[in-house]
Amino acid sequence: MFHHDARHTGRSQYGGSGNWYNVKWKFRMEGLTISSPAIDENGTIYIGAHDFQKSFIAINENGTEKWHFASGGFIDASPAIGEDGVIYSGSMNGNLYALNPNGTTKWLFGIGAAFSSPTIGPDGSIYVGSFNHYFYAMNTNGTEKWRFETGYPVLSSAAIDDNDIIYFGSHDTYLYALYPNGIMEWQYKTGDSIKGSPSIGDDGTIYVCSWDNCLYAINPNGTLKWKFGTGDAAETSPAIAQDGTIYIGSSSGKIFSITPTGTENWHFQTGNEILSSPAIDKYGTIYCGSEDGYLYAFNPNGTLRWTFDAGDSIESSAAIGEDGTIYVAAQFLPSGGQEFRTYLYALRVINNQPPSIPAINGPASGKAKQNYNYTIVSTDPEGNNVSYYVDWGDGSNSGWLGPYSSGYELTVNHTWNKRGTYTIQAKAKDSYGAESGWGTLQVKMPLSNNAMYSPWLQFLERFFERHPHAFPILQHFLGQ
Repeated sequence: MFHHDARHTGRSQYGGSGNWYNVKWKFRMEGLTISSPAIDENGTIYIGAHDFQKSFIAINENGTEKWHFASGGFIDASPAIGEDGVIYSGSMNGNLYALNPNGTTKWLFGIGAAFSSPTIGPDGSIYVGSFNHYFYAMNTNGTEKWRFETGYPVLSSAAIDDNDIIYFGSHDTYLYALYPNGIMEWQYKTGDSIKGSPSIGDDGTIYVCSWDNCLYAINPNGTLKWKFGTGDAAETSPAIAQDGTIYIGSSSGKIFSITPTGTENWHFQTGNEILSSPAIDKYGTIYCGSEDGYLYAFNPNGTLRWTFDAGDSIESSAAIGEDGTIYVAAQFLPSGGQEFRTYLYALRVINNQPPSIPAINGPASGKAKQNYNYTIVSTDPEGNNVSYYVDWGDGSNSGWLGPYSSGYELTVNHTWNKRGTYTIQAKAKDSYGAESGWGTLQVKMPLSNNAMYSPWLQFLERFFERHPHAFPILQHFLGQ
């Protein structure tokens, strides 16, 4: 187990571990945006906003506005998209909206203020919680199918397993499991409110965070499998990788990687609390926003790939397009301004791999004060140009040399002024800044005249190691 601390480390475009991005476009919205973006099969991005005139916006894949919708209330809930392209979103004005792909209203239904995102079942039913303590099931024609009452507001979105069992949490501290007809199968009590949505593993385990500072793993029969302490309240939805690893964020600002058995792999400390849920791309990279304004990208082993300076804070979760584009919304307060604005960013991720570890070829032994040539060679998986850095092991280095073509054999030379054993180290860097590991070669530089290196001279060498300023003429003779 290990952890990292990213506070006050600066904001960089590249983290040095084989991934890089650029901003394709950014789309400006007025007010805060807590809603996470959703993407349809045509690449259109949908997102809610705190803007009475444009409370729901459809954005083309190229970053231009397609249409907007005024609900008359803020939209915090992230949209859900049906197989027929209909978009479902709840509003703070008390309505659940079904919008056609062209932005016209198909129907609306009064459910009370909705903070949670709708979930669409296998039969097309729409499930959504409300601030009025009810959890609703709606038909696709906008009629109510059934409703289930909890003790407090329902801010959690639902998750549905392979048996069509519906799971959601409530502020009344319970995780609920309902049959498709709305009858409760079981309920599990946590130590505090549940705001985040549950996630379901391949084995049917239900994972949900509670404000009691714990992540719960619940068996499909409603019994506790294990729980993991997050150190602070957690309201994000767990993200589950293909290998079963669970990723969550907490109000402590930490992002956790947790094994399927409930032990910690690693955690990473960001600069502020985390309200957005992690997202995982097809390469296993984990993306998570923080209230410190960064979007973080991690390798599965917890090393930081890169960070993106998105603004003053990120509350919404990132969404990943079919082509790997990362969409994330961030708030910023203009200089001297009194109202927040939001940008939705589209980040193009280049899945660039670092060059190979350089091979170092040349003499493994020689004489001090003589010059020796070495060849350094590395290849880049994408064929990018490569630069080389050589550390000679005696306190000197080459600095970055290049760039050169991938596979180019660079010849460098060096003289060691003192006898001894040295380790040459070389690393390569491609044109995107991805660095390889170190290649090494150990070299021995004995006396300039090996025949004179007798036991007596070995004694003198040890003597001068202990008394470095004695007899400078002999020191020069011995190559010290």
